[in-house]
Amino acid sequence: MDDKVKELLDRVRNTAVGAADAANQTARIAGKKAGQMVDVAKLNVQLFDLNGEFSEVLRQLGQVMYDAHRGQEADGEITAALLERADELSGRVEELKERIAALRQSKTCPACGAVCGRDDQFCRRCGGSL
Repeated sequence: MDDKVKELLDRVRNTAVGAADAANQTARIAGKKAGQMVDVAKLNVQLFDLNGEFSEVLRQLGQVMYDAHRGQEADGEITAALLERADELSGRVEELKERIAALRQSKTCPACGAVCGRDDQFCRRCGGSL
């Protein structure tokens, strides 16, 4: 076989191996990103439910306050239990918000300033290395 043809075939093979490695890495990163998106969606559903429950507790506390304003005797045990539940729910809401923020972390491309994912190795806009 001619040396030039052999050299050309070697370059083609090396390019194909490099492209396959890049495609494999891209697929792994895409899989991670999809998993993160699913995790964020699940956390958002939990956050929605907690916010609804928190709103209900606040509504009940408001009713207790209004009843006290109208001269009705407030039950201290019920009020204390509602306040404790509100504190618990508020803490859980903040915890979920922090977890969502951690999953959504991003970085900025030094070349063009585009916002890219935390695990991205190349910019989505310009293709520059991150």
